[in-house]
Amino acid sequence: MSEQHLTHLTMPTYPLHQLTTLLLEEEAKEVLLKHGCTIEEHDYPEECLIFFPEGTTKTEILLRLMLPRYRIKLPDGYELRETYDRYRQISLLSYLLE
Repeated sequence: MSEQHLTHLTMPTYPLHQLTTLLLEEEAKEVLLKHGCTIEEHDYPEECLIFFPEGTTKTEILLRLMLPRYRIKLPDGYELRETYDRYRQISLLSYLLE
């Protein structure tokens, strides 16, 4: 099958203002704070609320798996990955060290 026969899907991009995740390691907090995020921690349940700077976007990553995955792009170009656990209703974030 040639390249011209393949269909390229583009998922919609949405603004992202906040999400809830598990408590973060200090290193992860430093990275997020450096890129303009604000973090509000809650001891019970062990979660935190992350507020993203204006202009942050979220786009679903295809191939869909059991848990949806997203690309989060901050206004300064830094990217995170989110896996949303719909059963626990919480996001799991992945980031690159700088």
